[in-house]
Amino acid sequence: MLAFALQPFANAQSLPAPTTLFTTYDDFSTFSAGWGAAPTAVNTFSTDASTVNGIANPTAPGGAGTSGALLINAGVGATGGLWTDAATAPSPSGFAAVNAFDPGYDSVNGLTSAAHGEFYIDYSLPDNEGGTYFGVGVLVQYAGNGYFGTWFQNSAVDLGYTEPTYGEEVYRATIPYTVTAGGGIGGYGFGVMLSTDYQSALPFYVDNISVAAVQDTPEPGTIALISLGLAGLTIIRRRQS
Repeated sequence: MLAFALQPFANAQSLPAPTTLFTTYDDFSTFSAGWGAAPTAVNTFSTDASTVNGIANPTAPGGAGTSGALLINAGVGATGGLWTDAATAPSPSGFAAVNAFDPGYDSVNGLTSAAHGEFYIDYSLPDNEGGTYFGVGVLVQYAGNGYFGTWFQNSAVDLGYTEPTYGEEVYRATIPYTVTAGGGIGGYGFGVMLSTDYQSALPFYVDNISVAAVQDTPEPGTIALISLGLAGLTIIRRRQS
């Protein structure tokens, strides 16, 4: 019974409202090339029209900004399958972005906690020149994951409109992820991943990158079972002595 009681019920925990990481022109103007063509920040389109910088902005997190989005060029003209870091963000200012990614982060010792959550990315779907798959994801880098943690969308919701430049339909991707406890968080970095075989002739937009996460802790019922199991062991030991 004790072994059962020690099982955490992390998946039963509901996620909080998302925290915005990147959403303005100012946020995206700090991005650079990942493993392909450089992205471009634009102020002519936005999925949320926000003028408040995300918390991962490296110089003015939460400050006033200009509405905008990021134009991804990494897939343009690619042949065959493409799996790449399409855009890389600079290191964030402070630890707000780290805390949003891992709410139980140990700031004293610089270590991760066990956590799980979801990233959300708005994106426009580019032209398909004969492929079968297209997906966006995230690259989260820190010492504890060997500076290489990648996760990709498991679902997408059609937001019901097209962007005005290329007429591409706009979607919101959900990207689940997990964090393992006890890893060093030093060198934290973030990038937008792309996995596709579309061989597109056109770029696509990303915007409104956010995250929602919870620390993995046993539920109250689980804690009660643990206490009951420990009490039972104490009684058994007393009787044996």
